[in-house]
Amino acid sequence: MRLRPTQLHKLSSVAFLSFLLLPVAAHAGEPEIGTPDQPPPNPHVWNGAETEPCAWPSVVKVTGGGSLCTGSLIHPRVVMYAAHCGAEGKTIGFGDSDNSTKNKSTEYCKTNPSYNGGQSSDWAYCVLNEPMTDVPITPVGFGCEVGQYYGNGETVAVVGFGNNDGDDGAGRKRWGWTYISNASNGRFDVGGQGTETICSGDSGGPAFIRYDDGSWHVYGIASTKNDNTCSAAKGTHSMAANAVKWIEQDSGIDVTVCHDINGNWEPGPLCGNFFDGEPGLSYGSWNTWCEDATALEWSATCGSDFGETAELNPPVLEVVVPFDGEIFDAEPAMFDITVTAEDDSGLPVDVQIEIEGMLQGAVVSESPAVFAGAVFYCGEYTILAHGTDFWGNVSQSEPVTFTVEGDCMDMGDGDGDGDPGDGDGDPGDGDSGGETGAGDAGGEEFGDTGFGADDGGTITQLTCSCEIDRRAPAGGAWLGLGLLGLGLLRRRR
Repeated sequence: MRLRPTQLHKLSSVAFLSFLLLPVAAHAGEPEIGTPDQPPPNPHVWNGAETEPCAWPSVVKVTGGGSLCTGSLIHPRVVMYAAHCGAEGKTIGFGDSDNSTKNKSTEYCKTNPSYNGGQSSDWAYCVLNEPMTDVPITPVGFGCEVGQYYGNGETVAVVGFGNNDGDDGAGRKRWGWTYISNASNGRFDVGGQGTETICSGDSGGPAFIRYDDGSWHVYGIASTKNDNTCSAAKGTHSMAANAVKWIEQDSGIDVTVCHDINGNWEPGPLCGNFFDGEPGLSYGSWNTWCEDATALEWSATCGSDFGETAELNPPVLEVVVPFDGEIFDAEPAMFDITVTAEDDSGLPVDVQIEIEGMLQGAVVSESPAVFAGAVFYCGEYTILAHGTDFWGNVSQSEPVTFTVEGDCMDMGDGDGDGDPGDGDGDPGDGDSGGETGAGDAGGEEFGDTGFGADDGGTITQLTCSCEIDRRAPAGGAWLGLGLLGLGLLRRRR
C-alpha cells in the first residue's frame, strides 16, 4: 500500500540526509507541475527518526576524499550516489551507525563528466570489488514505472546518514516520510510544509517510492538543500532514471534490471529480490547481514515477471578432461579436471564433481569449470559432474572412466608388508602410528595427515581438500584436489 500525502501526519517523524558539499541552491527555471496537497504541520518531522537495525539495508555510507555522503545499492555490484561527493578513495559502508558499519572496497568510482553544479546532473556511482548478495537491492524506478508512480504529491521516504540538528548528528542512518513537489524531468524537491527533508551528509541518498507490490525503488538522488544548515527547508533530488542510463552505458553493467536501456520491459534474472520491508521495523543484525530482510520475489510492474519464463531445461554438462577411456601411462597422473556447463538461459551453472562416488565440496560457476590440482595414482577411476542452474534445475554429465598405469608403486599402510593397514607396523588399530604410516595418529614424517608407501617408494603428503584411497589391483591410489569454491550468486528470497 502506498501512503498518500494526507496520511503523512499519522506517521512518526524521521530525519536523515548526507553531507552536502554544495552551497545553498536557489532553484530557478525549473518548471512546476502543480501544487500538491499539503499534510498538516508536525513540529518534529524534519528532525527525523533513527533507523531500526537493518531497516533500510540497501542505503549505504559513502566515505573518502574528505566527505561523508549516502548512496543506494541499485545492483549487486553498483552503488549510486551524487557527483558532488567526488570519486576518489571511496569506501562503501553497510550498516546503521559507526558501530555497525561493515565496509566494502570499490573497484572504481566515477562522477558524471557532464556535471557542472546543477542538480539535474548530480550523479555518480561505484562498482564494488565483490558483488553484494547478502542484502536485497533497491533498483531505480524506470520505464513505464515512472509514469505510474512519479509526480507531484507522490509520497516518498528519504534516508541518509546526514545531520539532524544544525551541523550535528551525521553518521547515523535516519529516515522520514515526505512528498515530491516541483517535479520535472530532471529534478524534484522533497520536504517543506512540516514534513521531513534532507540535510548535510545525506547527499547522494535516495528518495524511495513504494510500489503496489510492496517493493521500494529509488527515484531521487539527494543533491542540494534550500538552506545553509539542517532545517525544515526543502531539499532537491536529481532524477535517478536519468542517472541510471549513464551508469549503464559507462560501466557496461545492466543496472536497468527490469528494462532495456530505452525503458522497454525486459526483465532479467535480477528483476526481483527487491527490498519490500516496512520502514519502521528491524530486520536482524548487521553481524549476520540482516538475515531477516524481506524481498519481493519477482517484479511485474510493466509486464510478465522473469519467473514466468523460468527455464525448464536443465543444464548440459560434459567432462572434457580427462576423456572417457583415457589411459595415463605415468604415475601419478596430474591434471586439471575440466567440465563444460551450458544452460539455455546463458546464466552461470554451479558445478561440482563426483569422484568414485564421493561428491567433492568445491563449487565452480564458470564454463569451463576447472578443478585444479588433481593427482591420481595407479588405478581406475570414474568421474562425473553435477550441475545446478539459476532456477534450481539439476543434471549430471555422462560418467568418464580413465586409468592410471605406469611403474606403479605398491601403496600400503607403511609397515612394509604390502597390505593396507593402520600404519603402525602391526596389523593393529593404528593408535600409535608407525614411522611412515597413515594411522590415526599419523606417522612421524607426516603428523595427522601423513601417507605411507611400501618398499621405499616415494612418499607424498597431500595437502588438499579431498583424499580418496582407491585400492586398485596394482597397488594403492591416492587422489588430491586443491580446489577453490566459487558459488553462483543467487538471489536472496
